[in-house]
Amino acid sequence: MQNFSNLVKLVRAEFQLDLKKPAVLAAALLQMATMTLLAFLSQPNINAKVWSSLFWIILIFCTLQAISKNFLGVNRARWIYFNQLSPPQNILWSKMIYGWFTMTLLTLANLLLFGFFMGFPIQHPMAYFCNLTLVVAGIGSIFTLIGAIATKANQAGFLAPVLSLPVILPLILVGMQASNKTLNPVLVSSVWNDIALVGALDGLIVVLAVILFQPLWKD
Repeated sequence: MQNFSNLVKLVRAEFQLDLKKPAVLAAALLQMATMTLLAFLSQPNINAKVWSSLFWIILIFCTLQAISKNFLGVNRARWIYFNQLSPPQNILWSKMIYGWFTMTLLTLANLLLFGFFMGFPIQHPMAYFCNLTLVVAGIGSIFTLIGAIATKANQAGFLAPVLSLPVILPLILVGMQASNKTLNPVLVSSVWNDIALVGALDGLIVVLAVILFQPLWKD
């Protein structure tokens, strides 16, 4: 119970800190709106598969910096302070929960922008949103862990994009495959296999994050 209470306090602290530095989130939203508008102006009438591809590309590149900077302000002194304040798994979970929330917010904003400018060609919303939720959770987890590694190496701005993109590639490929299947008038049954695979990848990512964060934290 005390462990859970500690986690709640850490999550609350994450959101309070975010309110004090809204520039990162605002920059991601502005970049997202700009890229969506440019995509619309360059090609107003696009087919459903191009819509889906543009959505994922813009989402990944606009959220990368926003989530990976989760650990940006954590210097060595603060690492030591956190180490005395809470067990490492609570710190990781608080950062991941904050990352999931931020990813969800940015994803919804991206959907609204795409829907406003380029329509919403999804034929099967239930399958689409199940897949989208799982992929977004996986991306948030990866960006959070990579942000911690990059910050520990004192190269957060450079290492985060370099390390993140190869790691999220399998997740994105499966997620895009499932998304494309929801664009068809007739839903292909194999889409649920893809969604289950995305869920399994999410579980693997979380387990690896918990395992890898322990030695990183104690270093």
